[in-house]
Amino acid sequence: MVVVLVVEVASMLDLATIQRRFLTFLTEFRFNGELVYKNRVNEMVANKSRSLIVDFDHLIEHDRDLARSIQLRPDYSMPALKKALLEALERQDPEYAGEVREKALKNQQIKGEVSGFAEAASLIPLNVRFRFPQGSSVRLRELGAEHVDTLVQVEAVALRVSVSKPYLVIPVYRCVKCGFMEPGVVGLTEVFAPARCPNILEGDKCNGPMILDASSSYSINHQRILLQERQEELESGVLPRGVQAMLTDDLVDKVKPGSRIRVTGIFRAYKPAKTQSERGLETFLEINFFELAEKDYDVLELSQKDLEEIRRMASDPWLKEKMIESLAPGIYGLRDIKEAILLALVGAPPVYLPDNTRVRGDSHILIIGDPGTGKSQLLQTVSKLVPRGIYTSGKGSSGVGLTAAVVKDTRGEFMLEAGAMVLADGGVCLIDEIDKMDESDRSAIHEALEQQTVTITKAGIHATLNARCGVIAAGNPTFGKYLRDRSVADNINLPPTILSRFDLIFIVEDKPDDERDKELADFVLKVRGQGQISVPYSPDTMRKYISYARMNCNPELSEAAAESLNSFYIEMRRKSESPDSPIVITTRQLEGLVRLTKANARLRLSQVAVAEDAESAIRLYKIFLQGIGVQTLTGEKADLSTVYVGKTSEELGMMARIDVLLAKMLEEAGSEGVLEADFKQRCKEEGFSERDVEKFLEMRKRGGMLFEPKPGRIRRT
Repeated sequence: MVVVLVVEVASMLDLATIQRRFLTFLTEFRFNGELVYKNRVNEMVANKSRSLIVDFDHLIEHDRDLARSIQLRPDYSMPALKKALLEALERQDPEYAGEVREKALKNQQIKGEVSGFAEAASLIPLNVRFRFPQGSSVRLRELGAEHVDTLVQVEAVALRVSVSKPYLVIPVYRCVKCGFMEPGVVGLTEVFAPARCPNILEGDKCNGPMILDASSSYSINHQRILLQERQEELESGVLPRGVQAMLTDDLVDKVKPGSRIRVTGIFRAYKPAKTQSERGLETFLEINFFELAEKDYDVLELSQKDLEEIRRMASDPWLKEKMIESLAPGIYGLRDIKEAILLALVGAPPVYLPDNTRVRGDSHILIIGDPGTGKSQLLQTVSKLVPRGIYTSGKGSSGVGLTAAVVKDTRGEFMLEAGAMVLADGGVCLIDEIDKMDESDRSAIHEALEQQTVTITKAGIHATLNARCGVIAAGNPTFGKYLRDRSVADNINLPPTILSRFDLIFIVEDKPDDERDKELADFVLKVRGQGQISVPYSPDTMRKYISYARMNCNPELSEAAAESLNSFYIEMRRKSESPDSPIVITTRQLEGLVRLTKANARLRLSQVAVAEDAESAIRLYKIFLQGIGVQTLTGEKADLSTVYVGKTSEELGMMARIDVLLAKMLEEAGSEGVLEADFKQRCKEEGFSERDVEKFLEMRKRGGMLFEPKPGRIRRT
């Protein structure tokens, strides 16, 4: 192994050859007849830029030996590359090149004694950045000893991002006693200051203490980030691998937490001062170039055979039914819920209004079900059907884990960390047991559900991150079993402000039914006992079809589809005309119907949503209304008030009448307030139930509208 390394190093190009060949590449390389890098150097001059981006495949095509030398010995090669770039600048624009030379000479003066060509050229304030071709990435977990001090490319997610700070390139120290200036020594991660002043005063050493003189030192900006493996690269049960990385100079402040980036950098290994006795090394990636790799669902590479299969599937009139049958086949029934989830996975394109307002195209679905109805298994299965499906549990997620947070790293510095919904940007976030989260944590997802952004303002950091994902959540009823005489808000421990942001809410009840129970038992024994199950499409085929549909279809509503939705909306609104009538639809639900209609069209790979797509969406909405129906005194009614405010219209009217009665009694009682026992008795005489009165008092006290001036008495605040 050692012999091979010696041969490789011996065959590398020297600095003079690297400089000459790279200058030739910059001035002579043509692509489609165009002098690519002559034009890019001109752009550098026009923009007063310090960096030139070089496509590495161009370099390989022009001079393979030069490309190999740069990749295997980037630190050795970089001074020669900077010198060649400066010469190319001089040929294009001597004035701008002169400005760069002045800065380089200033850096040499700060440095003091400069030894040789390499050190002098390294002080030139220019950057040569390399963009590797796609498909040449190394997996993050495969980075090892063989990659140390070489150029590598990785694709990863930026999990944490720090605040940008100055980074010492040439530190200068000043003597507190005599003012003598002395440059420090720079290591890979540390700076070594002179212990004492070496200046000679009247024949003796000064030996005064040295302190950093920041104004005389040469610094550039730098930013630390934590890279983590992408979700789709992880195998089941494997912890994601992470690596620290550093951005410098003009690369800082261009990455947000949750961003997917393709990075070219030098893989570094070093020995921290605190662990000098240990044999293990710490590693980080010094980033040379990066670009965003935000491809949404286009992370799957489709072959010609895959494309033919997708077109064949799209022409099948039974496509939707077959895909529903293939979605979580190990769970019996739940056909309508599976259809809604399928439409949520396919999604609809977002709409951008003239004022740049973005209307989300992702549908949010909530499943409230009795224990043992297959909710968790359904979500886990669905998370594997999308390239960017993030599954998380309410028990194990706080508001930090779902949205984003400012956290302290091991150095005590604040960093911005992305949560599940930010990491799922462009995909689907699946939240199980959403009812188990604390109230403060649930409130953090308000903005993420509707605006699909996450805003953080903490510890001097203000940032807005994208969370453009659909949310499919599941939860258990508050009372252990869904109670039909209670509202949706009573049945699940979620505030109405979150419930109202879900396009569809499904109730799954475990009711005894002889015929259904027998079918369910047969299904479980067949699937679990014998492992017998067949589906029209495999999970891999489903993934590819959904990915293709999302990337290639952006349907619009046809006149017929718009008319169907309009007629349904007006018809449902007419049912709410009288003051006592329940609310059954609002504009928020109409927007949800538009999303579902477009998703139906996208599922067929159609660019136009027709009336049949609208009718399919309306059918799901009617099932949603039927599911949230509450058993009232006058029969079971569907009422959106149970979602928006947690009470039916009938209950709201009753609360208003109790409030009028209380106001009258308070007016008669004066400043001392009303005896709570008298108020309850009066309500009983007026025909109000004890439970309704207790609920009224609890709500008003919790809301701060009533208080007890004396024990047993109540009055308004």
